[in-house]
Amino acid sequence: MRRPLFMACLCLVIVLAIGRILTGADTGDAGVLPPDGSPVRITGRIDTRTSETIILKSISIIQNDLKYSYSGKLQCELTNTQEVQSLRLGQHIVLEGVFSHFDAATNHGEFDVRAYSAGKGIGGRVRKAQVLAAEEDYSFLREKLFAFRRRLHDRLAKVFPEKEASVMQTLLLGEKEEMDAEVKALYQRNGIAHILSISGLHITLLGMGCYRLLKRLGAPVRVAAAGGAMTLLLYGMMVGMSVSASRAIGMYLLQMLGIFVGRTYDMLTGVGLLAALLVLQQPERLGDVSFLMSFGAVLGICLLTPVFAGDGREDNVGVETASGVVAGLLTVTDILGDSAYERNKYREGWRKVVYERLWRMVSALKSGFAASAGVILFTLPIQLWFFYEIPVYSVLLNLLVLPFMSVVMAGGILSLIPGLGIAGTVDCLILWWYEWICERFGELPGAVWCVGRPAKWQMIVYYSGLFVLIIGRNYAEKWKRQRLYAAYVAENNHGDGHRAERERQRRETRGVDDSGRGRKRESNRKKMQHSDRYSEICPTRWRHVLANFWYTWQGVMTYRNGVMCRIVAAMILVLIVGLLTGNFDRGSRVTFLDVGQGDGIVVETGQGAYLFDCGSTSRRKIGEYVLKPYLKSRGIQSLRGVFVSHPDEDHMNGILELLENGGEWGITVEQMFLPAITEAERREAFEKLLVAAEYAGVPVSYIKCGDEIRDSRLRLRCLHPEENTTLADANAYSECFYVEVFAKAVKWGAAEGMEASGEGGRAASEVYGETGSIAVGVTGERTGHGDTGERKNFGVGAGKLSILLTGDVEGEGEQQLTQELQTLKTLQEAKTLRVAQESRALQNARKLQESQEPREQQELWESRRQGGFKVDILKVAHHGSGYSTSSEFLAAAGPAAAIISCGRNNSYGHPHAATLQRLEDAKVPWYLTTDYGALTVTVDSHGNRLKGYLRRK
Repeated sequence: MRRPLFMACLCLVIVLAIGRILTGADTGDAGVLPPDGSPVRITGRIDTRTSETIILKSISIIQNDLKYSYSGKLQCELTNTQEVQSLRLGQHIVLEGVFSHFDAATNHGEFDVRAYSAGKGIGGRVRKAQVLAAEEDYSFLREKLFAFRRRLHDRLAKVFPEKEASVMQTLLLGEKEEMDAEVKALYQRNGIAHILSISGLHITLLGMGCYRLLKRLGAPVRVAAAGGAMTLLLYGMMVGMSVSASRAIGMYLLQMLGIFVGRTYDMLTGVGLLAALLVLQQPERLGDVSFLMSFGAVLGICLLTPVFAGDGREDNVGVETASGVVAGLLTVTDILGDSAYERNKYREGWRKVVYERLWRMVSALKSGFAASAGVILFTLPIQLWFFYEIPVYSVLLNLLVLPFMSVVMAGGILSLIPGLGIAGTVDCLILWWYEWICERFGELPGAVWCVGRPAKWQMIVYYSGLFVLIIGRNYAEKWKRQRLYAAYVAENNHGDGHRAERERQRRETRGVDDSGRGRKRESNRKKMQHSDRYSEICPTRWRHVLANFWYTWQGVMTYRNGVMCRIVAAMILVLIVGLLTGNFDRGSRVTFLDVGQGDGIVVETGQGAYLFDCGSTSRRKIGEYVLKPYLKSRGIQSLRGVFVSHPDEDHMNGILELLENGGEWGITVEQMFLPAITEAERREAFEKLLVAAEYAGVPVSYIKCGDEIRDSRLRLRCLHPEENTTLADANAYSECFYVEVFAKAVKWGAAEGMEASGEGGRAASEVYGETGSIAVGVTGERTGHGDTGERKNFGVGAGKLSILLTGDVEGEGEQQLTQELQTLKTLQEAKTLRVAQESRALQNARKLQESQEPREQQELWESRRQGGFKVDILKVAHHGSGYSTSSEFLAAAGPAAAIISCGRNNSYGHPHAATLQRLEDAKVPWYLTTDYGALTVTVDSHGNRLKGYLRRK
């Protein structure tokens, strides 16, 4: 692969990507933007506009009598929407409003609006904007194209039904904002959302169609190329020059430039050059999913399609055909026909025509499968990084969908012409069929494989494996040609008779127009000038016998090595896909999600995941935008238990979303646990949850003080409330749990599983005993809150983490919890004393058996001997309210650190200064989700580490 320009561009993009990762920059000019809530006055030119917002570029910002320039773009939301209609593209305006940054992701897997906008070149937004002044000059061409686009939009809305109109508007005009949400989600789940992007299919129909049409009308080649280029440039300006549109149009322009200068167009070089230019123009595009998917798809076609298409003789044809298949399989050449083929088909008979047509269909299907597989495999890490799951049947579905895209595009273009709206009927039928087939594929078993977000090292290993496949395939083809040449030389250099036969064959084939055979013959002639060693292997009388044996052996080995190469390639492919999709982070961990004003805790063990509360009153759709992405990014498809501490919205509305939409999200709930309040209050307090659980088929149990739940790496003990509690306040009867999470599996000495009191269950204390079978402690390392490190160690190798979850408990409920903690602490201390006495009595016996015991059992015994009640992490009750977390409670719990979940700038004033002061007095360091985002504690044998999702400024 001798493409120096492509390699130079690739190295440039890699260097920029590494620099971006090391610096951690979101946008280059983010430092010059004002802080949130700052009143600003801005001047700039209108780049694009919608019905309610405008995008400004060439910006000057005036704040506190200071004026500075900003090289990016800003989104301005006008209070008077009628003003937007009077503005023109390219107009210079002055406006004032309140500046705010886009929301950044604060949880694992959460959609990062700030990074997404930075990839589009938009650094922030101005809310409540009012236009103060506007110049009269504007861009006449761009405004006319915008008005023409609006007319086309209205025409499509008139011809098609509402849902189909939104699809056609996205497909033809790039208006993704108005795309029907259900159809978009359906296409994304099945892996065909790429058909909605402006890409090579548009270029084929518009650019190449115009080029070929002008050529048929008698225009010179350069005039036809210029006409096609102008058509595409105007179309790109009209639809907004998205990344995919810029890439497709740029590749066409490079191809036309090759026609002008008389040079051959190379797709791979063109892709590399365009990627380098776009990244140099805007480095933030390296984090944009549309940029990565668009260029990754083309690289997959160029690099991997030849690997799957067949032998080397099909490389050029395979890539070109595959490009057409990805664009829509039916190209302009197929529509207009090939004149030479039309002339010859009648001369050769109808059987020959049918055979060639069938051969072309099979070849197109084969190339289409190879192209689809190449695109999916090359973009698989990108797919998993941003979307966390794989549509398993997407290759087959694309083969059924893509051949009709040219018909959809042609029908949509024809329907824009007055009087030809009937052409849209065919498009409606095809779009309905798309929905139907996507739904049927979605019902197949294992239609979506939730893998989770891979680690960076997994992506590096995966692409390294693909590189080995590509390079190995090239070397295998080169080795195969060398072997065939050696056999050819051996056959044709062992006697005058063979030379005469070769000369006769050469005379017979002279004049035959076979470019492939001619190239091979010329290559063999040049190689024969430098190699005569096979004719001198042995004396003359043995030359004929050994040459025949050598020729036969080379044929056998060529076949066998070809099979072996395919087997090795398949093994490498399976290996790297397995490494990419393997979940190597199955350790125990606890994550306190940043849900705003609310709570949400996910506990993960090797046996499964558990959810403790999920809700928010400051962020909407917390289940869809925070909980679902987190679980998907971790590869979690099932929750063994969901615990709802009490019926406040900020603790349960996310769980309600999960119960209502879990089937669609692909996340199941095995069991839900509610506090064991009185029977009369259960239905009233948790009515919505109970109805949703019944509809979703989720069993509900009621948990009380003393109940335990266990799996091999988790022990959960309910400390509050008492059964049939009489506490009327919902906060007071909040569920409170003492949770122990272990790095290694623990044998409890009884049947393992998950049991709780309530409907269909029994008290775990009846199964496991009142205090359980093991108590492992961790010595906490306490430091002040002033430490700004991202990691905090709690212990130095016990492999166990203890957490106290308190919900919103306060008042009388907190008093009861404090008493329970004191009782539990007394029981644990008594047990520790008893174990110490027993250990001294059995010390001599243990010394005799010590060398025979496994190391894990020794560590377990030592941990048991050092037992005692300790709390490593306290989840502060009621978001840090001043009416909870008393000094007596802190003395009873004795936590090593505290985590407070609350909303930024919340109206409740959480966390209260009095609560923080009590934590300071107790020498308990505290961490806020408002400062660190989601806080994750990992549990392993090297110690428990606390890390925030955000970097502390």
